[in-house]
Amino acid sequence: MPSHLQSYLRHITSALCICISLLPAFGQKSYAPGEVLTYKAFYHLGVLWVPAATITLRVLPNQDTRFYTIRANGVSFKRYDLFFKVRENYESTIFRSTLAPVEASRDAVEGSYTAKEKYSFNNVNNTIDYNISVNSEKNTAGKIENSQGYFDMLSAAYYMREFDFTRLKLNQRFSVNTVINGKTYTIEIQYLGNEICKDNNKKSYICAKFGVSTIAGTVFNGDEKIAIWMSFDAAKIPIKVTTKLKIGEVNVELTKAEGTK
Repeated sequence: MPSHLQSYLRHITSALCICISLLPAFGQKSYAPGEVLTYKAFYHLGVLWVPAATITLRVLPNQDTRFYTIRANGVSFKRYDLFFKVRENYESTIFRSTLAPVEASRDAVEGSYTAKEKYSFNNVNNTIDYNISVNSEKNTAGKIENSQGYFDMLSAAYYMREFDFTRLKLNQRFSVNTVINGKTYTIEIQYLGNEICKDNNKKSYICAKFGVSTIAGTVFNGDEKIAIWMSFDAAKIPIKVTTKLKIGEVNVELTKAEGTK
C-alpha cells in the first residue's frame, strides 16, 4: 500500500466528517441509534482503481439518554496488513438536542505509528481540553480557549446531516471550525448543486454536492478540494467522496446502509 494512501485513510475517514457550523440548535431527525453506513475506499494507481480499505460509520445509544455515541472505523484490507496495517477508530459523544460534541477520541495504528487522542468539550466555558499520545512516548496535553462552535470531525459530519439542503443557493459558501491533532482549523465548504450519484452497487441517488477545502500536510498540498455527494432526502447520507492527493487519487463509495430513516 503506498505510504501516502496509508495516511490518507485517516483523512478520508475524516472527509466523511465535514459540516456546516453556523446553524441553530435543533432536535435530531436524520438518523437514530442502529444506523450503520459502510463504505469501500479505492486508490487510483496508474489506470487501475485498487480496493484499499473499508470505512464504517455507526450511531449508538448512550447510557445517558441526553447523548448519542457515534463511531467511525477505517480498516485496510487484510492483504495489506503484512506490509502496512491501518486501523483508524474515532468515537464522539454528542448532545441529542443540539448535536454539539461532549467528548471525542481517536485510536490509530498506521504501521509502526500509533496515536491516541482525547478531547473534552466544555460548552459552558467554551474550552476544549485535549491529550495526545504518539507512539506511546510523546504526550501532549493542553486547553483551547474561546472554542464556541468547534467540532471534532466526526461530530461535524452528523451535524451537517441536519442542515436543510433546500435552503442552499448554488455556490453558497460556509465554514466550520474544527479541532484536529490538538490544533484548530477553519474548513471552507461550497455547495456545488445537485447531481445524480451512484453508490458502489450502482444504485442512483439525487444528491447535494459539496466541495470541501483541505489542510496542507503529508497528504494534501492544500489546494485540492474534497468532493462529497450527500443524498437529497431525509437521511442525508454521504454516498460518495473523492479527491486528489499529492500523489494519486482516492474514491470512497457507499456499499451498504442499514437502519436509516
